[in-house]
Amino acid sequence: MGYRNSYDYSGDNQISGEKAEDLFEKIAISKGLKIKKATFKQQLSHIDFLITNKENKTYFMDVKARKKKSRTSTSFSDDLVWIEFKNVQGHDGWLYGSSNFIAFEREKDFVIVPTKNLILICEKIVTSKIVDKSSDALYCKYSRKDRKDELSLIKMQDILNGTKVQIWLKE
Repeated sequence: MGYRNSYDYSGDNQISGEKAEDLFEKIAISKGLKIKKATFKQQLSHIDFLITNKENKTYFMDVKARKKKSRTSTSFSDDLVWIEFKNVQGHDGWLYGSSNFIAFEREKDFVIVPTKNLILICEKIVTSKIVDKSSDALYCKYSRKDRKDELSLIKMQDILNGTKVQIWLKE
C-alpha cells in the first residue's frame, strides 16, 4: 500500500488510485515504454511514474483514478473531472505539481493531457467564485468546511476540445 491522505478516512481513494496506477503501468509497458514508479518524495510532488519513451526522453506522469461527482453519487462520472487548485493544507494542488502529464482514467481509456495545457484551460474557464457545495462546483472553486482546499469540476469535453491529448485504450 502506498501513500494515503489523512482525509481519506475509508481508504477508498487510495485503493482506486492504486488500481488505476497498476492498469496504467500495464498499458505503458504494452506500448513498449519504460516505466518506473515514483519515489515517495516524488509522489508528494504529484508524480506517480517516470516514463521513458523510445527516444529515451523521460516524463513525469500523474495518474488520476475515476471519480464520482460527489461522495454520495452511486456511479463514476467520465464527463466531469475534479481539478485540485489547492490541497487541504492550502498549498498548490496537483494541477500545479511537478508532472509533465496528467492521465485521467475513464471507463474504457486514459486521457493523457500535458499539464501546462491543462493549467491554461482551467485558469481560463474556472471562475474565482468560491462555493461550499460540491453540486455547485462546475467552473467554480469549491472549498470544504474546515479545509483550505480549492477544487473545481470541469467537463472532460473542455479538455478534449482545448488541447491535443493522447487516448490510451484499456485492454
